[in-house]
Amino acid sequence: MGRKGIPKDDFMNNITVAHGCSFTRYGWPCWPKFVPWFNGGIIMKNKGRSGSGNETISRAAINSAMKHQSINHIYIMWTGTDRYEVITKDKDADEVKGRATYYVWDEDFQWSTWYGGHPDKDKHEYYRRHFWDEEHQYYRTLEHIHRTQMFLDKKQIPYTMMVFNKHVLRDNFYSGSERALYNTIDWSKFLFYKDRKGLWEFAEDNYKEYYIPGESHPPPIAHYHWVKDIMFRSDILCPGDEYDKLKNYFRGKDGRS
Repeated sequence: MGRKGIPKDDFMNNITVAHGCSFTRYGWPCWPKFVPWFNGGIIMKNKGRSGSGNETISRAAINSAMKHQSINHIYIMWTGTDRYEVITKDKDADEVKGRATYYVWDEDFQWSTWYGGHPDKDKHEYYRRHFWDEEHQYYRTLEHIHRTQMFLDKKQIPYTMMVFNKHVLRDNFYSGSERALYNTIDWSKFLFYKDRKGLWEFAEDNYKEYYIPGESHPPPIAHYHWVKDIMFRSDILCPGDEYDKLKNYFRGKDGRS
């Protein structure tokens, strides 16, 4: 065992870590896949989870900083403020059976996180009606960002933050305290598309023709260009055959035929 009971196998050296929601890890290649294309030699560990809320993302990023001995960089893409998490001690394999929510057991925390809210519709609606508050959620998102920055700064781990869409943040503050908290965040650590926009708007504006009809998640080519044009601002294109694969990803069974 390593420090504080974490298995030694988890002490990977010189890794880069990505955290976020389904805009970070989904059913096809997302932006963490392409970061090594522009920063050769790194080992990318994608810890994104579909349905993650910002509290979950913050905790996971902090845990990565504690867990791994040597991290070159942490990339975090913050998600919608409306999401919340449910923690249980369920440990058996989750059988999704058509649910939008699912749980994953985490050995580090010794608990399961339900992603996407409470699996019981009645309990979810009760929580949203009696405990969820939009102003509170925006405030808490700033708290999660600030706490994560403070921890990573203390650990001296380089990091970059992004948003999945323009609604993650706002500048119409509900209170003076919210404005003050907003002003404590180091916004130089963020990358945006245009005016505080995210991957959603970038993909919709530039790569809508490549979407699967009815799908809201950006296609691989949009993720590639997010890394190339927004994250690294590179003029270098990948080889033509690889670019063709990205453009035609959904045309074949696996996107490569």
